[in-house]
Amino acid sequence: MKSKLLILAGMLLFCQLSFSLSCMYRGYLKENNKVFYVHGKDKEELKNIDYKTFEVVDSLPHFDLLAKDKKNVYYQGKVVKGVNPKTFKIVKENFPPDKGLWKYGCGSSGYIIEDKGMQYELKEVF
Repeated sequence: MKSKLLILAGMLLFCQLSFSLSCMYRGYLKENNKVFYVHGKDKEELKNIDYKTFEVVDSLPHFDLLAKDKKNVYYQGKVVKGVNPKTFKIVKENFPPDKGLWKYGCGSSGYIIEDKGMQYELKEVF
């Protein structure tokens, strides 16, 4: 009986570990006057960023996907074209669906933002 419980506990631990690794951090990193978008082990330097005014706008649980500087709005490290960083607003946050025993999910998440009467749906791309 004890060995069966150990096997079951090991399986649960393995499943949680594999799930956690699939939900690696995604977000922005500021260092040495540069801004990077980090996705798991990948780290991409963002070009033409105004380092002094760059900031994460809002943060979903464990993810920093939306940011801005004085010139642009960024989602997952890409410029959101046609959106003014001074006038846009977040209409809705889309959270990942609840999954598993711990009610934590990683999956599609994002925002609906609005600027100048236009709405933009930003969906996470993996």
